[in-house]
Amino acid sequence: MPRRSSVVSVSPILAVRDVEVSVAFYVHYLGFEEVFVMEDSSYGVVAFDGHSIHFTRAESPDEERLTRTRLAVYISVEGIDAYWERVFATELPTRFRALGPMPWGVREFHVMDPDGCLLRFGEEPE
Repeated sequence: MPRRSSVVSVSPILAVRDVEVSVAFYVHYLGFEEVFVMEDSSYGVVAFDGHSIHFTRAESPDEERLTRTRLAVYISVEGIDAYWERVFATELPTRFRALGPMPWGVREFHVMDPDGCLLRFGEEPE
């Protein structure tokens, strides 16, 4: 009988203008840890509790536009109140939506990253 497959993790790869700027934003404002940045700054990875987001340098304005305002990443969080307070205290330099209830019962806050990717942080009701 074949062994059942399972997903171990999902890691989005975002096309960005500047990998180092993106890594610094996620580390400083969102509390991620830098995993690595390639020597030529063409690729980088950040992680939070073992979950990673990858960045690749956009090779053209068209590729960059695919990320800007057309891509969202949902991040499920436990203890969202404390996390929101930590993020809000960093004085985000980008657009954001404060923590609050959504019509579907989840509490969320949203942050736009430097390249226009919408990050949605949410906590399911207990």
